[in-house]
Amino acid sequence: MKSQRQLQVGEQIKRVIAEIFLREGLLTMMGSCITILEADTSPDIKNVRVYIDIFGDAKNNQAILQRLNKAAPYFRHELGKRLSARSIPEILFILDRTEENALQLEALLEKESDAIMNPKKPSDLLAKKPRKKK
Repeated sequence: MKSQRQLQVGEQIKRVIAEIFLREGLLTMMGSCITILEADTSPDIKNVRVYIDIFGDAKNNQAILQRLNKAAPYFRHELGKRLSARSIPEILFILDRTEENALQLEALLEKESDAIMNPKKPSDLLAKKPRKKK
């Protein structure tokens, strides 16, 4: 479980990075919209994982993520200007896959629900398959 300090610093970092994105015009990149979902800090607040969601062409997701991680020192520098902390955390941008995982899980549950609601006829289950001749 996260400490109160981790949660506070994470929210501050999320807010500051969102302001940087807005000021620098980074909310749209390569025709895709970027949303900052969460900033997850380590217990010692030396590292932060910033979870983002990218809406648009899925082909560009990895390229956008690489660009953001390449620019992480710039974001860290800007954090240093606005965050009152002893040390400024290293930043790692991560593409959030929660929505994709939820859709896969929903499809799986729907498939199982259909199988339960529409069971196969017992005669279909007991029907013998023809044997192959030797």
